[in-house]
Amino acid sequence: MFEEARKRTLVSAAVFAALAAAKFESGVLFHSVIMIGDGIHSSSDVFMAIMVYLGLRVAERPASEKFPFGLYKLENMVSLAVAAAIAFAAVEIAKDSLSFIHVSQPPIPIVVEVISAAASYCVMVYLNRTPGIALPSMKAQGLHAYQDVLSSLVVVIGVIAEWLSVVLLAEVVGILIGAYIMFEAYRIGKDAVYTLLDVGNEEITEKIRDAVSKVEGVVGVHEIRVRQSGPFYFVEMHLEAPANYSVQEADALADRVEDEIKRNVPSVVHVSIHVEPGSFQGKWIVAIPEQADGSLKGHMATVPFIKIVDTKSGKQDMIENPALSEARRKGVRLAKELKSRGVEVVLVREIGEGMLSSLKGEGMMVLYSPTSDEAEALAMFKRGELKPAQASPESD
Repeated sequence: MFEEARKRTLVSAAVFAALAAAKFESGVLFHSVIMIGDGIHSSSDVFMAIMVYLGLRVAERPASEKFPFGLYKLENMVSLAVAAAIAFAAVEIAKDSLSFIHVSQPPIPIVVEVISAAASYCVMVYLNRTPGIALPSMKAQGLHAYQDVLSSLVVVIGVIAEWLSVVLLAEVVGILIGAYIMFEAYRIGKDAVYTLLDVGNEEITEKIRDAVSKVEGVVGVHEIRVRQSGPFYFVEMHLEAPANYSVQEADALADRVEDEIKRNVPSVVHVSIHVEPGSFQGKWIVAIPEQADGSLKGHMATVPFIKIVDTKSGKQDMIENPALSEARRKGVRLAKELKSRGVEVVLVREIGEGMLSSLKGEGMMVLYSPTSDEAEALAMFKRGELKPAQASPESD
């Protein structure tokens, strides 16, 4: 990833160098002050590209004893520097548009600037399509190239306005474009500063919470802390495991959680998990399959009733088993019905693979009850003594 980014940065530097030379030579040849100024501006782009290249070289160095989290944040520092350069260029574009100098032989500068805009646009697309995890510095470079496109556009409009004696056209366009570039520079700079200050990322946090909640055996998760460094994320969390889990079982659960997080959020490179016994004493919405005599027994797909219990208030609802009315996809029908009623946990005696997968797919915890007595099963649940259910031989 870093290697490809460095290669594309060098390519952009070469393009900017060629454009700077063309603009500078055209300015000298046709006595155009604005072309010379734009050539000097393109030369600064070469310097910024080289700075990004060096930043990428250092940022990819592996973690060490002195830098245990690596040097990825150097990439954010480079992005901040590029944002500052873009903001300065925005001010210069606005200033240049207010003090436009007459250009001799207008068609030549127009052709040169149109070619420059096209080349800068291609560079922007090339940088933005860098494969792999998005790097902040590449995003900043892409915006820098886009700013060059707009800068060339201001020059073209200015030359045409001067040529056709159109009053204030270049000034208005230049100020608007300068304001737009300043806003984009602010956004990139803000992201870089937020990362350097370890500001949390709510979107990534929610993705992690959703991924963890679907892992079998997880009772709960809290205190998720996400810290960004360059394009990567470092995660810390407290994971609640069933109270009756052994140390080995809890460690295996933490490994599964880490794998699931990295599968759903590939930019996560490190996960630190503190495992603690989960509590089932709070409010839980529990579904219990029941026979007509009120006992918790029988296969989940064939029992006539499903009781839904609020463990905190004690409120209970009894519904007919939705799976009985379905010839196919019984698990899907039942899972969606229970999900719509807010069910978080299902206690079972027997359940098929399809039904089990459907319930877990909707984010519900499915636990095996060794007893057919409903009251005892709920008491065991609250004490954290039930383990995840396994599919029984019967089909759904």
